[in-house]
Amino acid sequence: MGINIKYKTSGLIIILWLSVSLSLPSQRVSSKPDVNKTFNEAIDLFSKSDFSRALDLFNKVLNDYSYNSKTTAATVFKGKALLSLNRLTEAKNIVIDFLNNYPLSKYDDEARLLLSKIYVESGEYLKAFSQLLNVLQYSVSKIYSDEAEHSGENLALQYLNFSDLKPLYNSAKDEKIKSYLLILTGKLQVGNNLFREAIVSFNELIKLYPNSFYKNEAELLISKMSPGNSSNVDDTLIGVMLPLTGLGNESLSAAKEILEGIKFSVSGFNNEREDKIGLLIYDTENDSGKIIEIRNEIAGNLAVKAIIGPVFSNEVEITLKEFKSINIPIISPTATDNDLTFVNDNFFQANPNFVIRAKVMAQYIFYVENKRKMAIFNSIDGYSPLLAAEFSNEFRRLGGEIVTKFTYKSGSLTSETLVDSAKLVPAEGIYVPLSDKRDVPFLLSQLVQTNVDIALYGNQDWFLAKGFETSPELSNKVTFTSDYFIEFNNSEYQDFNKNFLARTKIDANRNVLYGYDAAKYMLTVLRNISRNRENIKAKMQTGISVNGFHNNISFDQNRVNLFLNIVRYKDGVFELVDKFKASN
Repeated sequence: MGINIKYKTSGLIIILWLSVSLSLPSQRVSSKPDVNKTFNEAIDLFSKSDFSRALDLFNKVLNDYSYNSKTTAATVFKGKALLSLNRLTEAKNIVIDFLNNYPLSKYDDEARLLLSKIYVESGEYLKAFSQLLNVLQYSVSKIYSDEAEHSGENLALQYLNFSDLKPLYNSAKDEKIKSYLLILTGKLQVGNNLFREAIVSFNELIKLYPNSFYKNEAELLISKMSPGNSSNVDDTLIGVMLPLTGLGNESLSAAKEILEGIKFSVSGFNNEREDKIGLLIYDTENDSGKIIEIRNEIAGNLAVKAIIGPVFSNEVEITLKEFKSINIPIISPTATDNDLTFVNDNFFQANPNFVIRAKVMAQYIFYVENKRKMAIFNSIDGYSPLLAAEFSNEFRRLGGEIVTKFTYKSGSLTSETLVDSAKLVPAEGIYVPLSDKRDVPFLLSQLVQTNVDIALYGNQDWFLAKGFETSPELSNKVTFTSDYFIEFNNSEYQDFNKNFLARTKIDANRNVLYGYDAAKYMLTVLRNISRNRENIKAKMQTGISVNGFHNNISFDQNRVNLFLNIVRYKDGVFELVDKFKASN
């Protein structure tokens, strides 16, 4: 795999100890004089990187002779040879058996470092890190202890998340290990631009472990971060407001996934630029009182140039009202309610509202599919009537005609005929905005029974519906809008997901992409401008477009994203037709 974790020491430390007798249970020792010769030949081959032949000789030492002075050393070197030959499972088993069979061996530290390397090559980073912690805690050798410390830091900063370290910290008993985990947690938080959280970690280390070797480093890191956490107007911080507690499991998980997307986006931006941008993450707790506290803190911090979040419409509405007195751009990745932009002039809605959703469908049908006569078949429940009305208004505004309308009550569909096929004769398609995805099988059946065989258009609820297979011919005529579509076969997405998974241990799902794309948009806006709040808002309203993985983002003066995905169902598969931008 070629994974590189830098180890501080060089060479093979084990060679220094080959002549040292070990504290082992009494066993019969081989008296054959050529065991030393065989072992030395194996070492010579190993040092010349002839690992296959070296492995054969190490096996000879272990298999052809009874227990002898070279048995334990040969076992560890066998593990090293197997690792060098990329026979990872065999190497892992050999070293684990060694640690179990020779718990008092003076080669224990060497074996654990070796096992750590094997775990790294296998992608088992937490297991690798745990072996290094063991050496750091129990080794009596400064050489091995230092190597474990530096290798552990390299591994953690490359492959672990600060959330990986929390359970290790909670379960650790040794103060040295706990302070080590705290300093690494803080460094990982700094690497993710979580400066406020990092300061908390460093201060905890200083307070709880005043005699720690890492105390001075923690104090130094705090002093270096101080400018980035002051109210210096020249600094650039993005505030993130998300409900990270106080919700049910599903909603809480979604908020945390959105946060991971935001953090990954900012981290990528900072890796490429000198003008770093930091994140201040606030937990709204789904509580209006907490939102007011956050407002007061942000009001006094001019370094915060913009806010990403909240994500749910109820929290967004509270935030917009409370933040009216603060002239700061706020972008929500997911809120969809209409009229939110009227509550606060600084609010930008990255997830299109219902008006835009209906408008996009109408414009796509009129301009792209060149149809001029449409029918509407909508539920009288939920947001379906709103979508139907907005679609009708927009299609007529464009010059189209709504030839007929039908309605039904969601969840109460029966065999009763609701559609008059005679009235549909002039129509070139039917707009069917759902309020409940469970209605789809009944709707399709209703249309098939009345011999309807024209194109169907709908809203995002069709994406989550089932029952297309009940009416395959009609189902293949379904096209709808969606605020997300992930092209899993797209090579760019696959590369992104691979890197994201390696960093966070989760796949880049739609929630992750909501956060990532909103942050990517904001970071694009922050390029090449004087970063004050007024300039940021003005640039966002210029119509700048940013391509995203789940959807593109572009605002006009109305501050609602104009892009939606056009998706088509065909033979059991959803296909992306276009990322369509509405015009006003």
